[in-house]
Amino acid sequence: MYKCLIIFLVLFCSIPVISKERDESLIAKELFEELRCLVCQNQSISESDAPLAKDLKSIVIEQLNKGKTKAEVKSFLVDKYGEFILFKPTFSLKNLLLWIAPIIFLIFGIFLTFRFYYFPFVNLKNSKKLTVLEKRKLKSILDEDIK
Repeated sequence: MYKCLIIFLVLFCSIPVISKERDESLIAKELFEELRCLVCQNQSISESDAPLAKDLKSIVIEQLNKGKTKAEVKSFLVDKYGEFILFKPTFSLKNLLLWIAPIIFLIFGIFLTFRFYYFPFVNLKNSKKLTVLEKRKLKSILDEDIK
């Protein structure tokens, strides 16, 4: 009877610990995917084999073990390494140009396309024709360049 009670208490008490460890490991995996390796630059720290990526993984796990939330861990790493460590930069006044630059370039590209398609630089109807004297002068200049 006591054995069943002890087994029940051990199993019942270990469930929250296991679920907490699973939650922390899921959060850690999510953070590993969201953080950029500062050495590889186009890889997350979960994909990178660089020593710095391994150090960053251990820092993330250490911070989560201290009870910090995902946002607090990100904030800690941004304070330490800069905002470049985040794959998705935060939306702030400092990064406003980064977020609106694609829209500006798209509008500028559409404007240029419209401008050059409908109003080309050279308008042949209004172009001025050369006089006979100008043609001779041009021909002599071109002949000198050929020789």
